[in-house]
Amino acid sequence: MAMVLGVDAGGTSTRAAVLSLEGEVMGRGLAGCGNPMAAGARVAFGNLRTAVEQALCVVDRSSIKGGVVGLAGSGLLREPSAMAAFAAVFSDLPVVPRAAGDVVVTFAAGTSAADGTVLVSGTGAIAARIIDRAQGRLADGYGWLLGDEGSGFWLGRAAARVAVRELNAGTPGLLTRLVTGHLLPSSPPVMPRPPGDSATPALSHLPPGDSATPALSDLPPGDSATPALSDLLPGDSAGAAHRDATGPGRVDQVGELVDRIAATVQSRPPLALAELAPLVSRAAADGDPAALSIVEAAAVRLARTASEVREPLDRSPIVLAGSVLTSGGPVQQAVRELLGRRWAAAPITVAKDGAGAAAWLAALDLLGPARAAALHSRFVG
Repeated sequence: MAMVLGVDAGGTSTRAAVLSLEGEVMGRGLAGCGNPMAAGARVAFGNLRTAVEQALCVVDRSSIKGGVVGLAGSGLLREPSAMAAFAAVFSDLPVVPRAAGDVVVTFAAGTSAADGTVLVSGTGAIAARIIDRAQGRLADGYGWLLGDEGSGFWLGRAAARVAVRELNAGTPGLLTRLVTGHLLPSSPPVMPRPPGDSATPALSHLPPGDSATPALSDLPPGDSATPALSDLLPGDSAGAAHRDATGPGRVDQVGELVDRIAATVQSRPPLALAELAPLVSRAAADGDPAALSIVEAAAVRLARTASEVREPLDRSPIVLAGSVLTSGGPVQQAVRELLGRRWAAAPITVAKDGAGAAAWLAALDLLGPARAAALHSRFVG
């Protein structure tokens, strides 16, 4: 039986799958980071080998007729030494899988179309134009220092900022309580905000000119269309009023709590803030004003990133990917609304199994476009 190998090698994990040409899964493997730019070629390709060996352990290797590896950092393979190390992973296979950009495989995990747009929001955020199943123009993906707007990291940092400001103001909402409980699990529960107190503005109270979901056509270059986090958070006057009303003892307790949160955040790797992203979704689903504001601001940023690689009248598919946009929470819902408003005729789908999508791309070369399209859902789940 002819089989194909697919690998989705990302910054967090490497997933491998062996499938028949009919889309039946014959083996799977899982290992750590497969991005050679992030982990180094030795570690990344070691993880690649581990995942592939697991997937092949019960398979006749001579039956592998093709393969695709979706590789974050695939540009490194332009270096002969890196390409040699990559090929060595597959030295006992009859074929060396071809490397494809990770965004190409991610796009194929959501559609069988050859052209379209993929918008990714996981720990980081990026949008890519896909043309004939190859990577075209990119937007964002600049990392947490320079970009990744609307990503899990961005959401988590915004949540931490809300927490320290609301605690300092004496008006902790649900999001602040969730963040505090996550970062300081041994601390006593934070008392909720008094009924009717809204220190952090709801979406309807954003600064003038900042509608909750502005049309993308109204977005000028830069950041002005999206409310800055400083505009969404209580100012120092709220904290001053709270300090006047509560006295020095309470202020000392609050100050100690804020200091502990700040110290905890700063003692960990910056990208660990992405762990707080699900708390934003949870609090937004329960109507927390600060969380809702963060969700809407993230959605605007992500939709704007997509608009940088996509023409206004484009009807090709849009694939949503990454943990923030595949979880079905309020961020995905808000992004869908914005994208649907701008590109009403475009289908919007959610990426599924990346390793299966890589295997489908390999099978495409053997099956032809029509047969492969008919089997796409069997490969990606």
